[in-house]
Amino acid sequence: MIMAAAINSEPKRQNETWKRHIIRQLKNRNRTQTSLFQDIIQSYHSLLEKSKQRALITKGILGSGSRTSPVPSSEDSLASLKTTTGELAYQVVELQQRVQMKEVTLDEQHNKLFEVQNHLSIMTLEHSELQERVTEVQTGNRLLKQKYDSLLEQHQNMEKTYRQEKLHSADILENMIRPKQQAAARMNHRNEKRVRAREASIHKELQEAANKNVNINEESGNVSPPNPSSPQCETAERLERSHGPLFRSASATSPRIISSIRGLFERKIRGKSVCRSEEDLYIPLGVCLAARVPTKAISSLDAHDLGINAVRFSTSTNLLATGGTDRVIKTERH
Repeated sequence: MIMAAAINSEPKRQNETWKRHIIRQLKNRNRTQTSLFQDIIQSYHSLLEKSKQRALITKGILGSGSRTSPVPSSEDSLASLKTTTGELAYQVVELQQRVQMKEVTLDEQHNKLFEVQNHLSIMTLEHSELQERVTEVQTGNRLLKQKYDSLLEQHQNMEKTYRQEKLHSADILENMIRPKQQAAARMNHRNEKRVRAREASIHKELQEAANKNVNINEESGNVSPPNPSSPQCETAERLERSHGPLFRSASATSPRIISSIRGLFERKIRGKSVCRSEEDLYIPLGVCLAARVPTKAISSLDAHDLGINAVRFSTSTNLLATGGTDRVIKTERH
């Protein structure tokens, strides 16, 4: 009996469960649907209340006036009921129109909401992509910062090494130049001593040569040259050797220029040399009874600031043109 009762109770429970489920679904549907038409329902309830109140009023009026004139009261009540039903129908139509308008607006809002959701999903995707790009850029910037720091450190180390090497090279160069400077100073000192000694000896020889007597042949008008082995000839030769380098150019770029200028000055002093027997005398010379060291130059030349690079003699006149490294052309009479 107990088992049979339990078996009978199970289908009852199942029936109750699906009934409850149906009731729950109906309530949910009623709630969702009535929420949209809540204004219409409230207005419909208010209309029902008004109609009930009017019905009660009409019953009171009919009850009070039934004794006197029952027929006209029923006609008035029917007319009032018709007017009320017309008003109610008109209000229902207006409410339906409002409901339709609200449904249209609701559909538009649903569409807008759907578009906004789609746009939001797109923006979320773009935001995620931008976030990924930001992370990538941040990682790239971090790597670049590390490389920059390493390169800056290498540059600082290289600059430090360069300064040390520069100081070291300056020290080495100074150590190399110092003995050369000292050697040059010693050589200059020796050269100055030699030049002074040479000048003193030349001055002495010139004085001795000035004190010597010269033999003159009055009939021919020529000066008899002295013996080539005499001290005067040796003195003149020594003067020529000592003063020979003075006619050399500062640049000394071409031996032809040196030879041409030297030949020019040798040509100017022909006939005045007393120690060259092989050269003819062009004009008779005056007799020099006294000789001394010259104090001023007979002729002066406006020389170039730098070395001479080119020399040109004129074939028709006695002009000499020289061109130097200072880009100036100068003319002299020879």
